[in-house]
Amino acid sequence: MVRTGLLLAVLALAAAPGCSKSGPSSGKPRVVVSIFPLYDLTRRIAGDRFDVVLVLPPGKSEHGYDPTPKEIARLEGAKLGIAVGHDMDGWVEKLMGGTKVFRVAEKVPTIPIDLEPIGEEEGEHHEAHEGGEHHEGGEHHEAKPEGAKADAKADAKADHDHDHKLGAPDPHVWLDPDRMVGAVDELAAQLAALDPAAKDALGKNAAAVKESLRKLDGAIAGRAKAWSKHTIVTFHGSMAYYAKRYGLRIAAVVEPLAGKEPTPAYIRDVQGAIKRGRAAALFVEPQLDRAPGELIAKESGIPLGELDPVGGVAGRETYEALLLWNTDQLEKVLR
Repeated sequence: MVRTGLLLAVLALAAAPGCSKSGPSSGKPRVVVSIFPLYDLTRRIAGDRFDVVLVLPPGKSEHGYDPTPKEIARLEGAKLGIAVGHDMDGWVEKLMGGTKVFRVAEKVPTIPIDLEPIGEEEGEHHEAHEGGEHHEGGEHHEAKPEGAKADAKADAKADHDHDHKLGAPDPHVWLDPDRMVGAVDELAAQLAALDPAAKDALGKNAAAVKESLRKLDGAIAGRAKAWSKHTIVTFHGSMAYYAKRYGLRIAAVVEPLAGKEPTPAYIRDVQGAIKRGRAAALFVEPQLDRAPGELIAKESGIPLGELDPVGGVAGRETYEALLLWNTDQLEKVLR
């Protein structure tokens, strides 16, 4: 959560007499983007006509991000903010103040957060919540702990930065490249509104990005067809869109609220879901404490892997590289 006192102090410093501003020296419109996957797509659409700034430093979690004064100062002078939305990255909206913020997840189809446990048999079929999408192929079924259910709901209600409420829209839309194809034109339109003269160039860049995403989607889908196993456990609910797109089932998540350590009762229920669903592996995330996942994987006797929902680090420095890296990690245990 953004520290209000720190933010006010930085803004006051910037407005102080005699204090030079750190706005874009290039004179290009500055666009601020919350997380790396959206940043990479935005900068490629923008080309050299905009100053595109990433807010969340690579390696940090998008959950409860707390920026430093230096990181806040980089956002000064921004004309547009680009965020995921659906309570994923409310911190960027706080930092942007009154500046317009475009929320990508509000412009693409979403699926509801589903905390229902999988059935006794791996192939059991479940319906999505009314008003959401139907789970076809890949299904998102996370373990709902019986003993800790009330506590989990209370925690979700209290979490204002990332509200994992049952049935709420899942904000992790960027992990489905097909959905991102649909978001590219929306991003281009937002940029064109800042610089109408760049509309044609932005359109060409957007077309190239969409073509790359379609090729990526086809490549991952082709690889997924060869996988003989289809059930996994993820660290938190970041992979539902990927799972739905490529025919995977999520038996459980280790942390329904990212960064909040699961209770012993919840861990027991996750272990039960692993056994019932015959999960092939459990995957931790590099931005979060892996200890709970390591414990559950060891006690359940299943392999431990790693999936990265955000990227931006070496080897995951483009959107495509991030999705392919995750596909590589899954393929190690699902073939």
